[in-house]
Amino acid sequence: MARRAIRPPLSVRAASLCDMPARITDPDQLKELLGIPFTPEQTACITAPPAPQVIVAGAGSGKTTVMAARVVWLVGTGQVAPEQVLGLTFTNKAAGELAERVRKALVKAGVTDPDVIDPDNPPGEPVISTYHAFAGRLLTDHGLRIGLEPTSRLLADATRYQLAARVLREAPGPYPALTRSFADLVSDLLTLDAELAEHLVRPEQVRAHDAELLLTLQGAKLTNDALRKVPETAAARRELAELVVRYRAAKRERDLLDFGDQIALSARLAGIPEVGRVLRDEFRVVLLDEYQDTSVAQRVLLAGLFGEGTGHPVTAVGDPCQAIYGWRGASVANLDDFPQHFAHPDGRPATRQSLSENRRSGGRLLDLANDLAEPLRAMHAGVEALRPAPGAERDGMVRCALLPTHAEEIDWLADSIAHLVRTGKAPGEIAVLCRTATDFAEIQGALVERDVPVEVVGLSGLLHLPEVA
Repeated sequence: MARRAIRPPLSVRAASLCDMPARITDPDQLKELLGIPFTPEQTACITAPPAPQVIVAGAGSGKTTVMAARVVWLVGTGQVAPEQVLGLTFTNKAAGELAERVRKALVKAGVTDPDVIDPDNPPGEPVISTYHAFAGRLLTDHGLRIGLEPTSRLLADATRYQLAARVLREAPGPYPALTRSFADLVSDLLTLDAELAEHLVRPEQVRAHDAELLLTLQGAKLTNDALRKVPETAAARRELAELVVRYRAAKRERDLLDFGDQIALSARLAGIPEVGRVLRDEFRVVLLDEYQDTSVAQRVLLAGLFGEGTGHPVTAVGDPCQAIYGWRGASVANLDDFPQHFAHPDGRPATRQSLSENRRSGGRLLDLANDLAEPLRAMHAGVEALRPAPGAERDGMVRCALLPTHAEEIDWLADSIAHLVRTGKAPGEIAVLCRTATDFAEIQGALVERDVPVEVVGLSGLLHLPEVA
């Protein structure tokens, strides 16, 4: 069962904020308290004024460390109380890691003391959550403003499939363009429903678009198989969009929501000015993690609450070169356009900063990565080439092999790893990344033959192992 903190009235919290003593006065003191030699780039992001900023943080550049340190800086300098900080990220695991990092940093810096227990004045903690959980809380607190009943329940994945299957079975039809198997159509229906929600597009808009497209293509000469599939796909999507309407009606009849509904409905709530005022009073500082992977609906939600010329202290962190591009409606343009979406009250765009020193990899590997990513960096503002930590410019080694067969590739890989282990490298410091999980079993078998200890990460990989299968 989720726990909710009992908060004092806003006026009391505002008064307590003004009375908070400053325990940190300069960046060098912060470095000493946390024991971290921050780079000048990191220090600039951590100690920036409480105003909107976006940090383009390259791989291995310490973005989570910077976010935790920024909370310590703002709290430690008396600019904000811990419970007035909101941090949002994508997964429960990432939210837990960020919360733990922030909590430890506050304790290590002496800003909060876990051993001091005062039942009349419990120590506040930052609110760290996933984007979807935050949307769920918003609907719980304010859903009645848009007619959403408090009894609405969140659908589990299995129940989503059952309800979608029922809608398909009971649909009157005919649907001549829907020729895939029943199981595939259930997945297609759920996917289209979720994508429409994440992009804030109504099914009727898709049907109208596809009808116009089909009319345009009637007189067009389609010269290859790919082009000839376009009318088929448009016709199928048009019929599927009609089923989405039925599926959404079935959810409403049962007071059910899914993750896509949560975000889409929350985005509607963000358009109500009073909701934004309440949230900005409650959370004086907002941190947005992995912002390059937010969807259109999530951006509308967040900008409606904390942006659009309010000048609220929002720090978004992300890297367009690590974007998931389109999955669940993700739009990397959100990161590129953050300065405009979260502008200052006078219209000035939000500040854009960069983190580019990678302390995770040696200079040789970073040279290769920078060469490969150069065309991608050119497409986005504020993305700088990664550079190694001082002294690591010549560290690391890059080897490439192009082999005639897949079997020879597996042997080469296994022999290379076995050699590293024999010459002193700990197996736990070696990782093998594959394009698909189907490669796991062969690689695992080849390493076991060479007496190299192996751990297969994830259930998808384990299911391919002979002893599990």
